[in-house]
Amino acid sequence: MLVLTPTAVEVVSAITAASSLPDAAGLRIAAEEVSPEGANLAAGLVNCPQDGDQVLAQRGARVYLDQTAARYLDDKVLTAELDADGRPRFRLSEPTSQA
Repeated sequence: MLVLTPTAVEVVSAITAASSLPDAAGLRIAAEEVSPEGANLAAGLVNCPQDGDQVLAQRGARVYLDQTAARYLDDKVLTAELDADGRPRFRLSEPTSQA
């Protein structure tokens, strides 16, 4: 399952709280295009999850993954930051192993 870093949780919470969307709003990540090389993913704020979405909820942050994105991101870590203009920047990485 996709893991959200504490920073990603803070950023997702901040951008949904700043929106005029309802309380169930969250960041939805969905596959736009799938090829043998991988999937092109897109993220955006939505009112609520769509049928079949995997729902990740942590401390008020909600991330919704369509089925393709959920499969692709199953072993990934999502982190985020706000740039100087307050725009979110998300980054996916492989989990680090703890020895």
